[in-house]
Amino acid sequence: MSPANIESNLKAASPLVGQVVAIGNARSYNVALVVLDSDYAPVWASQNGLDGKSLEELADEEKAQEAIQAAVDQANTKLSRVEEIKKFKIIPTQWEPGGDELTPTMKLKRKPIDEKYAEEIEALYSG
Repeated sequence: MSPANIESNLKAASPLVGQVVAIGNARSYNVALVVLDSDYAPVWASQNGLDGKSLEELADEEKAQEAIQAAVDQANTKLSRVEEIKKFKIIPTQWEPGGDELTPTMKLKRKPIDEKYAEEIEALYSG
């Protein structure tokens, strides 16, 4: 399984997806943590009757969940069965270059992400 392939397919499926990390190492299926695109999300929100909602508020909105689910479904059509994303969680924050999750060149810091979001990741596998 190539996480980068899965992630690029999901990002390409919707402009609402800003960052994504696929997780599935030594697991029975893959899950993803998704960060909404900070530039596109406000535009999308106003088009969907959610004007003025913050990224944090949008992460919990049913319409945003449905939009990301549609992107996951679309991305999954381009992936092999073992690569498909079964569940996802929208993270209600931005990942900044040079922060905990991204290098200054926008590469994912997988180990720190696994540690920081361990609770959310476990919830995706237990629920």
